[in-house]
Amino acid sequence: MPTVTICSTEFELLGRAEAQALGIEALPLAMIQHPLGGLRPDAVEKRAHSVVDAIQELMVMPREQILAAAYREA
Repeated sequence: MPTVTICSTEFELLGRAEAQALGIEALPLAMIQHPLGGLRPDAVEKRAHSVVDAIQELMVMPREQILAAAYREA
C-alpha cells in the first residue's frame, strides 16, 4: 500500500535516520515547514495544502526514484 510520511523540516534528518534504521529507506517523506506548534488552525491548514502536490507525486513515484531523491537531498 502506498505510504507517505509528513515530516516537518526540523525533523527531516531524524525521519530519514528512523526509516533507514527500520529498513525502509524508501519511505517517502513529504516535508512541511517547521514549526507547526503554536500556529492558528488556518495557518496549519495552509501549510498542509502546500504539500498536497508532493504527497500525490510521492504516492505514485517508483521506489528507486524515491531512494535516489532521498540520498541526493541528504
